[in-house]
Amino acid sequence: MSPLFGRQTKTFIDPSRGDAEASRLRAAVESRDWREVDQAMGGANEPLRREFLVDAVSQQSGDPAWADPWINEQPNSATARLMWGACAAQYAWKVRTGAVPQQVASDRMAGFHQWLVNAGEQLRNAAHLAPGDSAPWVNLLWCAVGLGAPYEEARECWEGAFQRNPETELGAMAYTTYAGPRWNGTAELMWEFVHERVSSLPEGSPLWFLVPHAHLEQWVAERMEPATKDHAARYFHEPQVHAEINEAYLKYLASPSRRPSYLEPQHRELFAGCFYMMGMRDLLRKELELVGPGIQTLPWGFMGPSLDAYKRARESAGLK
Repeated sequence: MSPLFGRQTKTFIDPSRGDAEASRLRAAVESRDWREVDQAMGGANEPLRREFLVDAVSQQSGDPAWADPWINEQPNSATARLMWGACAAQYAWKVRTGAVPQQVASDRMAGFHQWLVNAGEQLRNAAHLAPGDSAPWVNLLWCAVGLGAPYEEARECWEGAFQRNPETELGAMAYTTYAGPRWNGTAELMWEFVHERVSSLPEGSPLWFLVPHAHLEQWVAERMEPATKDHAARYFHEPQVHAEINEAYLKYLASPSRRPSYLEPQHRELFAGCFYMMGMRDLLRKELELVGPGIQTLPWGFMGPSLDAYKRARESAGLK
């Protein structure tokens, strides 16, 4: 359990993923203290750290107006425009709500698209002002997911992130989501990308998380379609699915060569969610004992309200 949580035991959604600096910066955003964010991000030059902090601060964020004074005072600040764009992209999903497209009101869907368009403009400004920064391209990928951008545009965003940070985890997650059948692609396109990424991965690489992530994406997509709904009910009991997820687990979280990742708490939950669906209680218990009380919305949100689904998973593993 992260020291950040102290003695807290009540489960909660934690976009900071147990990271003390990320939690502090989220508090700064809530108090509209852009100068503290500017100072912290100025020292976050390592690509994985920078991508993580941008993501953690922007997750479940409110209206990005907190960054308007920052842009007004520093119009040529790439970081100011990056943070505005990332927060606007995340705010767009709040406007949309988590309902299936057919149940999203037309005004909300229009607002969702407009926020993503505005976010994309600022993110491209940030990419222009800081041509070596991978973070704007990662967040442009999430805009591409929501806007249903053409494949060529999404691929440009992926290559923009990958060329600047070949180890990008958040970029690979976003592009897998874009390419998957739940959003803008197909199972074949998604798995082509995932297998390409993991084919030469060393043991211990955090990027093995793409395997459970992609399986969850495919499972959700199949549940949404009447023609594949029956298969979705037995999806996580397929021998090939078991084999692929177990192999990825052995090569990452269970490996003595495991490399640290700022996203490790989230990766553990992805594997745990799959173990829960697969009925692998021992591995589920092992991973859940390392998780919490701060959790992520996904994968639990795929199974119902996130906190309720997480509670059910813990109970099934014999944990309180």
